[in-house]
Amino acid sequence: MITIINPTRLTRQPFFKDLINYLDQQNDVILRQIKAQFPDQPVDKLMEEYIKAGFILRENKRYTLSLPFLESAEAVDLDQEVFVREDSELDQELKAKVFQTELRNTTNAAILLEETDFERKAQTLSNYFYKVKHQYPLTEGQEKLYAILGDVNPEYALKYMTSFLLKFLKKDEVQQKRRDIFVDSLEVLGYIRKNDEGKYELAVDLDKERLIFLKH
Repeated sequence: MITIINPTRLTRQPFFKDLINYLDQQNDVILRQIKAQFPDQPVDKLMEEYIKAGFILRENKRYTLSLPFLESAEAVDLDQEVFVREDSELDQELKAKVFQTELRNTTNAAILLEETDFERKAQTLSNYFYKVKHQYPLTEGQEKLYAILGDVNPEYALKYMTSFLLKFLKKDEVQQKRRDIFVDSLEVLGYIRKNDEGKYELAVDLDKERLIFLKH
């Protein structure tokens, strides 16, 4: 099975995914076979798009894959579109990589540094904004966050989240009497936690001089 990470408009199409996995298992495929395999799809139109994009190769009326498979996990960039065979050694190397993202806002100087995996499954705010923006499938944890925040403007959300976090510069405990979706979100994300007294404590590292909140 071929996995596509960070797919584009073309490569996120269900037919594209089905097609490349079909061609990956077949040899010497002609158009009539593809049409028989996918009778409900506008095969002619879509195949031309895939060929033009360089994902499918047509020679002598035969169709084969021409995907730019990932060759090394060393130099891969976060958010790069990647084609890799599921459960391969390269796939495992990719899943083991750790990246760092940075979120800033125009309201204050606070910086949110978060660590994530390549597929952005980690429960971070950066991953949430990225997945919602590109309409990628959310993890269970991200779905829980979506139930609170929805498709919120990142700058707007960061304004209120960082303003609350900056209260921990002077206090070890912060009380929030009124329900607030941004405070609730910070708790879901693991930035803060409630103590036995119902007050919030910081659950991430804080560099007070540089105003950096580091979430591992």
